[in-house]
Amino acid sequence: MKTLKALLLVLIIIAGAVAALIKGDIFSDNEQTVQKSDYDKVILFPSDRYPETAKHIKDAIKEGHSSICTIDRDGVHKRREQSLKHVPVKTGYDRDEWPMAVCKQGGNNASVEYISPADNRGAGSWVGHQLTNDPDGTRVLFKIK
Repeated sequence: MKTLKALLLVLIIIAGAVAALIKGDIFSDNEQTVQKSDYDKVILFPSDRYPETAKHIKDAIKEGHSSICTIDRDGVHKRREQSLKHVPVKTGYDRDEWPMAVCKQGGNNASVEYISPADNRGAGSWVGHQLTNDPDGTRVLFKIK
């Protein structure tokens, strides 16, 4: 009887874990273990306006890239060069980086995807506008809406 109870308990625990994974309570799409003290500002990135960029950001964060961008404008050119050096130019596409080159977290190990120029440049302009008044060192949490 003890063995049966133990087996039943194990099955209940496994079923609960599987249900939580399916429902999304564990490891949700755009969430990492981020504390409020880890960032200064939140940006709700509009996936309806820039779907390709939003998908890239979401996928990159799922792969382990940071959802937080620490603004560092002085290092943009160096980080862009690092992130794009092994990704050839492809006619008709832009190379989108996450974390972006404006982020200290960008550079060598950034995720790079080919996306349409309109989506990439529109998203870059939108983000730039959101960060206009933020000084270097500002930590920005990106959430996809």
